[in-house]
Amino acid sequence: MTSAVTSTVAEAQGDTVPVLLYPTGEMGPGWTEQVFAYGETEDTLGTAPGGDGLMFGPEYGVQAADGTWWFMDAAKMRFAQFADDGAYLSQAEFPTEILVQGLYFQYQLPQALDDGSIVASGFRGEAGSSLLRFAGGEFTGTDVDASVLWALTDGELLYGFSAADGAPHSLDPSTDTPVAVEWFLARDGSRFMVTLEGSDVTVDLPDGGVTKTLQLRYSEDPTVAAMAGIEVKTTEDGSIHILAYGVPETDEGLEIGAIVSIAPDGLVANSEPIVSPFSESDPGSPSHLGTTPGSDSVWYMVVGVDGVHVYTRAG
Repeated sequence: MTSAVTSTVAEAQGDTVPVLLYPTGEMGPGWTEQVFAYGETEDTLGTAPGGDGLMFGPEYGVQAADGTWWFMDAAKMRFAQFADDGAYLSQAEFPTEILVQGLYFQYQLPQALDDGSIVASGFRGEAGSSLLRFAGGEFTGTDVDASVLWALTDGELLYGFSAADGAPHSLDPSTDTPVAVEWFLARDGSRFMVTLEGSDVTVDLPDGGVTKTLQLRYSEDPTVAAMAGIEVKTTEDGSIHILAYGVPETDEGLEIGAIVSIAPDGLVANSEPIVSPFSESDPGSPSHLGTTPGSDSVWYMVVGVDGVHVYTRAG
């Protein structure tokens, strides 16, 4: 009964849906904040000089299937593990062989897989990409013959777009062979594709026969288009979650953003305001939005000047 009602609502919503982006300031209702502080001790995260007096924080992190948080703490050359409540648990130091020239940690976009492992990727230009896998306390580095940043996972495979031609690809993290695909898979196994063109985000859901166009608009004047980038993640119920951040077309000095979710039947939820995704300590990776394996939980991460701020919302 619930599914039938929801489908009717989704259909009545129409194929084109305006999505409002708000001036950044505070998170919407229902979000809980945790702060993982910086410091010199083992139980705190590190910062490293970034030039012009800036101190960059970690290269983001993820919540693993067991609920613990793992941060790529490049300043302290380690993965740092914290409990769900923020208590420090352990660390795994980076071996020299995974570092570029034996000195530099150059991976980003951490992804948590269903088997408890964590993977991250490094873009190597025309040389392709590199994959870092952390499982069972061990690090494994693999060179991949494709210039792809692996920014999405269904819990088993990784997905991303080729820098050469924009074609979508998948990758089994246990191999070094990317595969061209037509669709990405959500964490429930359903097919989907999300593409951004101008201020329009197209969400294709072929298993439900649904295509939605999300028109990114400025909340204070919905006639104004938003120029924005997006990050995409999925949860176990098959929902697609999109983080959009940018500026109004009429005011490039105003930062706006929002998180919006799309159900498997195409129903688009109201967008939610966000705090700014940027700070002077942000290393610059598009790794703010995440979901926890085995759940419908969504989280939003900001590498701030005083620590890493993580905002969580139950599904």
